[in-house]
Amino acid sequence: MEKRRLGKTDMDVSVIGFGGSEIGYENASRGTVAALLNSALDAGLNVIDTAECYHDSEELIGQAVSDRRKEFYLFTKCGHPHGIGEHANWSKDSILESIQRSLKRLKTDKIDIVQLHSCSEAELRKGEAIEALQTARER
Repeated sequence: MEKRRLGKTDMDVSVIGFGGSEIGYENASRGTVAALLNSALDAGLNVIDTAECYHDSEELIGQAVSDRRKEFYLFTKCGHPHGIGEHANWSKDSILESIQRSLKRLKTDKIDIVQLHSCSEAELRKGEAIEALQTARER
């Protein structure tokens, strides 16, 4: 599968990635998710993207492919611990707690990219969300 450098990182990512929202929202079975993700990894896909707010997505991904963790880049999102549409929380503590929950559910000790899910420019200017990401990166 074709790969490209992601921005200024050292990550060479597949041009096709797996977005994990639907497996969380559609009540996909563990077996279905395992078959889907293992087939995708076997075909050369190396990006899996999910979010805490995608219901069971992180847990299903962790159960399915944590044993192949070195073969893919893992991206997740934080900021909506109770789901999209619910009150977002951009405090440093909330973001750091979200990352810890994601690590546990994804059965990994490393997330390659943590994204702020629909964070406004006004929130970014406050600095607390960015500070949380910097703290997480140092850990």
